[in-house]
Amino acid sequence: MSTPPTGVALVAFGRQHLASTLQWTNDPELARLLDRRDRVTEDEHQRWFDSLGGRHDTVFFAIEEESVHIGNVWLADINARHRKAEVRVVLAPNAANRGRGSRAIELVTVEAFGRMNLHRLYAFVLAFNPRGRRAFEKAGFAIEGTLRDDRVDGAGFVDAVLLSRINTITATVE
Repeated sequence: MSTPPTGVALVAFGRQHLASTLQWTNDPELARLLDRRDRVTEDEHQRWFDSLGGRHDTVFFAIEEESVHIGNVWLADINARHRKAEVRVVLAPNAANRGRGSRAIELVTVEAFGRMNLHRLYAFVLAFNPRGRRAFEKAGFAIEGTLRDDRVDGAGFVDAVLLSRINTITATVE
């Protein structure tokens, strides 16, 4: 059994995180887990980074442990009216299986439910990724259901598991 991470922190995603993020984006196994099909070029990656500052539907964080970039976590498709967002996370291959992903999900949940006053967070995890599902469950997310044959993976379709977490402290509509 591994020990829980002690120095995991979320920091503002910056230029210093670009090279490792591009490497992870183009890693074949991570791309499969994230449901990415095409490789990303350096120019495409730079344009994506340049666009982050002007977006209101996404908040992106780097995950660092002892000041080393080990992954990213972000809130996507932020919907202010319905007070919800999708949580997405990626860890470097050498950072997985040590509780860092669930800790990063917990930290982004605190940000979403606290400062951002969101009510609902949700995530889609492909059925062949039980490690990803466990990370969300450890962070307090519950399985809502399975979207059968929701995504195409290689030669066939694959299920996606939908998980969510509700902010029970601010459950009232404002």
